[in-house]
Amino acid sequence: MSFTIFLLTFAAQGSALDICSESTVFAPAGVEITGKVFYGNKNTFDPSKKGAVATVCPTDVYRQIPAYQKILKEEIEKGSARYTKLMVEATRVFKGAIKKVGKGHYVLIVEEGGISGYPVTDITSRVIDAI
Repeated sequence: MSFTIFLLTFAAQGSALDICSESTVFAPAGVEITGKVFYGNKNTFDPSKKGAVATVCPTDVYRQIPAYQKILKEEIEKGSARYTKLMVEATRVFKGAIKKVGKGHYVLIVEEGGISGYPVTDITSRVIDAI
């Protein structure tokens, strides 16, 4: 019964896919989050609490990760098994560095240019140092 009510709620408001695929979140006080969030939750972000928010340039970070450097150096073809394995490793390193820098310091870490209307700190160099 409650599942039926859940489905009817989505039917009245729009499909679940439409709700989940929304890429822009408008937080109170004119804050707009349009970029990928690497740390924290944009849906629960409350600007009125004045938590620290950071940005990072993921391209700059990935270029410093050994697994990604190997992809570039060896010109490994995208979609190959070797490429996928190395990207999984590079992404694991990226996420670990983000978490290490963010934990206890930031409520959100967003890709560079992915948030407006709120003060941010660029932590790209700190994330690279954490690799």
